[in-house]
Amino acid sequence: MSAPKLTDSQKKVRGFVNRIIGKLMFKWKHTTSMELFCAAELAELCIRARELIWAEPICLKLETPICVMGDLHGQFDDLLGMWDSNGWPLTEKERNWFMEKTLKTKRMPCTEPKSSQPDSNPNGPKSSGGRDEKPVLKEVKDLGYKRYLFLGDYVDRGMYSMEVVILLIAIKMAYPDRLYMLRGNHESRSVNCHYGFYREVTRRYDAKLYEYFSDLFNVFPFCAIIEDTIMCMHGGISEKLMNLSQLALYKRPVEIPDMGVLADLTWADPDPTVKRYAPSSRGASSVFGSQALREFLKRLNLRLVIRAHQVVEDGYEFFDNRRLITVFSAPNYCGQNDNSAGILCIDQSLKISIVVYRPMVRDRKFFGKEKRTKIPAKVNE
Repeated sequence: MSAPKLTDSQKKVRGFVNRIIGKLMFKWKHTTSMELFCAAELAELCIRARELIWAEPICLKLETPICVMGDLHGQFDDLLGMWDSNGWPLTEKERNWFMEKTLKTKRMPCTEPKSSQPDSNPNGPKSSGGRDEKPVLKEVKDLGYKRYLFLGDYVDRGMYSMEVVILLIAIKMAYPDRLYMLRGNHESRSVNCHYGFYREVTRRYDAKLYEYFSDLFNVFPFCAIIEDTIMCMHGGISEKLMNLSQLALYKRPVEIPDMGVLADLTWADPDPTVKRYAPSSRGASSVFGSQALREFLKRLNLRLVIRAHQVVEDGYEFFDNRRLITVFSAPNYCGQNDNSAGILCIDQSLKISIVVYRPMVRDRKFFGKEKRTKIPAKVNE
């Protein structure tokens, strides 16, 4: 069955989004980052992405296979490098098409990608190459595409927060079933106006465009459930969340509060020194221990929590006998931490491959090592 024909208006929007994706993939450089887009283009992208993301539930229900990534914090070139190694949410054919249209050079015969028709091989073998290796596209040949869930904190601290958000929401618009974005605590005016994003947007454009980004962030989902088994969020669990249907009571757009369920989902941290819950030194939400985690999993009939929010040296870290995994995807965070980046790849049998990336800073090549783990059994006690 062929895909439905696009209206003239839909074709115009799709062409607009395709141009943004192509420029960021093939024309972006550190020295030309301010020359690719005008403020009006980015404002329109935010408005249209907001409509799409707002239509999604506050708690996403997702299927496998899917890859989960943690904090990015404006490290755009690292995102590109990790995608080159682990796999893009685009097929090789689609990437060739974007390259041809953007650079006006023909790589191979190809047609315009159709977002409504998924590739037949969404979970192929992993490329071992880095972004600066030639031939990147040839190495991705048998990959198909990867589906991604991002756990928030796209902005602040890094230099290219705008590029991170722009590329992710543009791909989300073009291929909505391949990429999902949750909200982190930095997707909030009260945080990102102090830690770099407001300054970045107003330096490169103006305060009005910052408001468009803020309005976009205010409709992001707060959590996701993978195969009715794994719960993903940016921060952590909530003592006040009794069941998943409770989340539907929270209406968006919404600012992140200091306390309550939404604050916990974006701010809470695990702490091995406490049993249940205790006040957090962050000044928002709380910390939780292993007993609280087990009570939460049993109450919601889940087996695993995946979250981000904290720098971990190896890119991932287990808590409470692997009932919780922290994943962090900004390597060499802020240029001051010698940490790796992690990506969790969950297959259809719910086995998790943990891919750890250490970048070579000069040429941004990524070298990954892979570890496999099984999710724990349901909590019975």
